[in-house]
Amino acid sequence: MTVVQKESAYQQALDWMRARIASGDWAVGERIPIEPELMELLGVGRNTLREAIKCLTSTGILEIRRGAGTFVRARTDIGGLLTRQVAVSEMLHVYEVRRALELEAVRLACVRRTDDDIRRLHQALDLRNETGRGGDGAAFADADLAFHVAVVAAAHNPVLDELFAGISEPLRATYEFTDGVHEPELGSGHHRDVVDGIERGDEALAARGTCGHLELFVSGVYERQAGAEGPAQSGQ
Repeated sequence: MTVVQKESAYQQALDWMRARIASGDWAVGERIPIEPELMELLGVGRNTLREAIKCLTSTGILEIRRGAGTFVRARTDIGGLLTRQVAVSEMLHVYEVRRALELEAVRLACVRRTDDDIRRLHQALDLRNETGRGGDGAAFADADLAFHVAVVAAAHNPVLDELFAGISEPLRATYEFTDGVHEPELGSGHHRDVVDGIERGDEALAARGTCGHLELFVSGVYERQAGAEGPAQSGQ
């Protein structure tokens, strides 16, 4: 009987936290409340709470960052699974996934975009370019990624939002690898084409801009990869 009660409390805690995350009350990237607060909210003990958190961590929904707390990594098991899969994939595999997601996003955005979407896209593009000129690589990476998040958001498809959020961490790793390749002026014209295409409802223009900036970036990845491998392998 005691075991049944424990399992029931565990399941209730798990379901409650899943609901908070799935609804967006706890947003992706946000730190969840600390253990004492959750224990009081849920009326469960520390061990039961930790079991529920462990389950959500194992599926990729939550992420424990030592010294910082526990953060939401994905809204669903699907997003968590994708995050784990791409996190161990080669960089170019991540970009193959990104290309597929962004091309579908711009196609939908050309039809579904709103005035607010267009305003946010222009703001995100301006911030991307302005931040890049400041010379802070990490800040530029954040601004560039935020621009692409805005593009995907303009598609108004929550599953696309979730899938793109799932590869955000691996994408950040690619910025670190290609430091100096992904400069603000490199591909800025392609990014402008993406915004103009979505604003005009011109799917072909938006798709060209998307393919253009990704192909340019991938060529930079190959250059860095060749440089890292050395002359002996660079011609392979």
